[in-house]
Parts: sequence; C-alpha cells; structure tokens
Amino acid sequence: MTPADLLAECDARGIRLSPASGAGLTIDGPARALTPDLIARLKAAKLGLLALLRRALPAAHVDDGWTGESSAVPVCHCGSTSWRDVPIHGDQSLRRDCGRCGRFIGFPVWYGKDTLQSEQ
Repeated sequence: MTPADLLAECDARGIRLSPASGAGLTIDGPARALTPDLIARLKAAKLGLLALLRRALPAAHVDDGWTGESSAVPVCHCGSTSWRDVPIHGDQSLRRDCGRCGRFIGFPVWYGKDTLQSEQ
C-alpha cells in the first residue's frame, strides 16, 4: 500500500493527517477509527506520508526549511529556493533534492532521526 492509498483510507475513515514540526505527524479523527493495524501502518509509512502531505502544503504555510517547498534564501547552487523531499530506505529516510535542477541537497531525516532538529 502506498502512502497515497493510506491517506485515502484515512480520509474515508474521517481521519485527518497533517505534518507537525520536525518529523512529527498529527492525527485527528475518531478514536474508534484508529485501529491497532492502522496505527502500525501509519507508523511504517510515516515519512512517506509526511513527504506527501508537505508537498500539498501551500507556500503560505511554510514557516521553516523543514515543512515547506520554498524558502527565502537559495537552497542550491543553481539559485533555487524550492526543494522536494523524497522518501527512501522503505520510507525510513528522506532525501532532499533541489526543486529546479534536482541536485541532492541533504537528508532531513536519516533512518527516522530528524537531522535538521539535531543541528540546532
């Protein structure tokens, strides 16, 4: 099951997912809809879900370099201020690529550890 399929299943159950600060995922919905099986699948696909949800955020919701697709300063040598997060390692890590040229920028999450938060 892909993160998009899981997001659609949550929507059908009345569960709303949204990215929280860092590598967090906010889950809002009826408690009866959150079965142990669903919770396990959400945990397993967390990074893929976060990448999908963050891509859907409008630019107005960008408040730091982690949660958005655009920043006020260039993030790449090409001068681009946008990026995209790509889930890798079975959704355990995120690779950040330039939104314009596709060049590798860094790993905001490495095997479940939020590397951006640890740098501060």
